[in-house]
Amino acid sequence: MGGLPRHLWFVVLAALLICAVPARADFPYGSPPDYNLGPGVTPNDLSQDSNDWKFAATAEANSPYANSGPELQGVRGAHVVDASPTVDTAWQSTVGRPDVAISVLDSGIRWDERNTMLDLRKKIRLNKGELPTPNHDGPALEPGVNCASYGTGNDQNGDGVFNVLDYLCDSRVSTNEPNSVGPTDLLDPQDLIIAFENGQDEDNNGFTDDIAGWDFLDNDNDAYDDVHYGHGTGEAKDSSAEANNPAGQAGACPNCMVIPLRVGDSFVADENNFAQAVVYAVDNGVLVVQEALGTLNHTELADQAIDYAYRHGVAIIASAADEAAQHHNWPSNSSHVIVVNSVNQYDLAATP
Repeated sequence: MGGLPRHLWFVVLAALLICAVPARADFPYGSPPDYNLGPGVTPNDLSQDSNDWKFAATAEANSPYANSGPELQGVRGAHVVDASPTVDTAWQSTVGRPDVAISVLDSGIRWDERNTMLDLRKKIRLNKGELPTPNHDGPALEPGVNCASYGTGNDQNGDGVFNVLDYLCDSRVSTNEPNSVGPTDLLDPQDLIIAFENGQDEDNNGFTDDIAGWDFLDNDNDAYDDVHYGHGTGEAKDSSAEANNPAGQAGACPNCMVIPLRVGDSFVADENNFAQAVVYAVDNGVLVVQEALGTLNHTELADQAIDYAYRHGVAIIASAADEAAQHHNWPSNSSHVIVVNSVNQYDLAATP
């Protein structure tokens, strides 16, 4: 349910986990050393996908609830960012930082969607343990890239982040790898999966070639949403989409990295797949588990996995449901999760 606004709240939490290293570009976004924004500063993609009202700290114009205390004076947003310089918002403290990883346990990721890749390809956390160090021995794979400026180590382009951009001058990869479904003019994480998978578990974590997440539904190393359901992609955008770029929307934590962990082919899943993905997330340095699932079952393995995350200080943000209900729903009904609920925007043309 990529278009429904039910989980900004993950990310407000994720953003609060953070502090800093210097930013050199729009991603990482914000001003060093805390990656924060000044009062009233907003990204150019804030209003896309209606994220302005979801993030706002002020009421919408002509709100019928502007004078109602019980309705928070009409403010429906999460005080993340706002164009008004008179209000306090989370992004005035920090917009997050790239060493914070959020795992999205859902239907996988749409590598094939161009706008999705523009918003998320730089944000996908790559597993250094399964990848060779990038080099700059080839021509630039995309326009505007100066390979002569590339340096050494994993952060070839010197922007402070290890991601797909560091492989843009690497002769071992292309933007159109065989069987890749992504845009042929953009280097995306699936291109790296195909180029560098070798059948070896080089980081010895039990998951062979887990370069950019894992598919716990099909038990393979590509979390591609091959049924094009889109729910997990929407979740990843809500929390982690790059800010201040021409693509679709700004995520609530635009500097946090994201790891797609596919646990089903929709938001309905087997809770044992969810459990395995939680354990993987904890063992691989994730700080926030984001899930918007309604599982078919409730299992002991899932309860043990949630407790495992809790004992290791990993927050699990669990959705109650889409329909503004607070009904019995797994895994959100489990102990040691942070349960969130949906919020919809009322129609100002009708009676709210």
